[in-house]
Amino acid sequence: MIDVEATTAALHDLRRARRANRLADVHWIDALYRVYMVGLVGVILVLLASGQLPDDKVNAADAATFAREAPMWLGLGIAVAVGIGLRSGGRGGPLVLEAPVVMHELNAPVPRAEVVRSPAIKQLRFLAFAGAVAGAIVGELAARRLPVNIAAAVACCALTFALAGVLASATAMAASGRRLRWWPANALAVVVIGWSVLDVVTKHTTSPLTMLADIALWPITFRAVGVVGLVLVAVVVVLALSRIGDLSIEHAMRRAGLVAQLRFAVTLQDVRTVVLLRRQLSQENPRLRPWLRIGRARRRSLVPPAWKRDWQSYLRFPLPRVVRMVMLGVVAGLSLGLMWRGTIPMVIVAGVALYLAAYDAAEPAAQEVDHPTRWESYPDQPGRLLLQHLAASFAVMVLVCLFAGVSALALAPFEVVWKLWLVLIVPVALASAVSATISTAQGAPDVAGLAGLGPDIMGWVMLARVVIPPTITVVALLPLLGAGSDPAQLQTSRVSNATVYTLFLVGGAILYLRTRKPKHL
Repeated sequence: MIDVEATTAALHDLRRARRANRLADVHWIDALYRVYMVGLVGVILVLLASGQLPDDKVNAADAATFAREAPMWLGLGIAVAVGIGLRSGGRGGPLVLEAPVVMHELNAPVPRAEVVRSPAIKQLRFLAFAGAVAGAIVGELAARRLPVNIAAAVACCALTFALAGVLASATAMAASGRRLRWWPANALAVVVIGWSVLDVVTKHTTSPLTMLADIALWPITFRAVGVVGLVLVAVVVVLALSRIGDLSIEHAMRRAGLVAQLRFAVTLQDVRTVVLLRRQLSQENPRLRPWLRIGRARRRSLVPPAWKRDWQSYLRFPLPRVVRMVMLGVVAGLSLGLMWRGTIPMVIVAGVALYLAAYDAAEPAAQEVDHPTRWESYPDQPGRLLLQHLAASFAVMVLVCLFAGVSALALAPFEVVWKLWLVLIVPVALASAVSATISTAQGAPDVAGLAGLGPDIMGWVMLARVVIPPTITVVALLPLLGAGSDPAQLQTSRVSNATVYTLFLVGGAILYLRTRKPKHL
């Protein structure tokens, strides 16, 4: 008969030894340098963001109105995070165990809960810490405009964001431990998000996630309904840890292999490989049947073949990818609405959201990059073939920008949105399509060639490869800053004049794409 206590003690001893060996290989100077760089970048970003915010505080009446409406929107954000957690749990997530842990420890005569509980608690603890840091930054920035005590604002926002991170991860663990299938998990995610959307539309507090978000506004108006959110998080954590050992070993092994490859691709800054591995991790496969079928032309058409191929690719997009692109457009629109109201740093959020949506829109061009031999065999210059794919990508981004404009109506007047939308729709859609195509076409960096530049120059070049493509999209949105905040005196001429610089930047990016050639592994 196997002594369970002895095997459990042996497992703990093994983990302590592995932890000691790992720490022995890390020099304290390297660890201190990493902490220093992360802290320095974080402080710089916070200072830049706080410097862009207006210094005047809102009055008590406006603060009370904000405290009534903000929890609905924040609760919607938490609902989206919980929905992502449910979707991850339906596919075996969110825990990422190492392959030796899955192969040896989960198959050893040790209770699986003992094997998995420690990594689960570590993940919850890390998300709580990361959420608390993000919440503290948000609380500090909000306290600059709201008539609240800064310490109370930082504490309440840090608590809310920490609980939101724990709740999202614990929900995924609860779904994974009970082996919830992907379709009921997605259905439950739709219910959770829809409930929060109903709160936003009706301006009532009925969802527990809206109640959880109300904790962040306690320094302005204390409402006891926030305690319901605290109870919800505690209950979900207990449910998650109680059945955490019943996860699927097959799913855990698959995730371990894919995440190991994903980390290696991130280290090499191979963005395309990262995207493909993430899709495999989330089981995001193309549809076997397209949404609509494009028939063959009976006579020779003037439409380029690349245009038809691109739309055949789009019509096989799975539903989660389509929903993600729409949601990114909505996030971009809401961010631009907040920017028009005075929160200038939200232009970065809007630019990144449009850039991520454009990455899916650039999928046909990415298919050419994935098959360099076929790409090279076309009787035309390689760069021109990439440019032919820009037309369909631009058209898709126009649709995404349409969703952005509609969502911006929630925070900006109609006369402001439609005037600025007409001015910026073409440069923004084109800039986002070009930037995503550049990021896709550049491929993995030539580490051997860059090594000759020295470590300092090489580091900056690697950073530029990641930063420059989304920066193009953000720059395309910067003319909005010249529109002004008065709807009656909207400076559309100033905005249209500023878009000239965006077109020059996009033109240079197109010339860069014109020189791209297939890159063989």
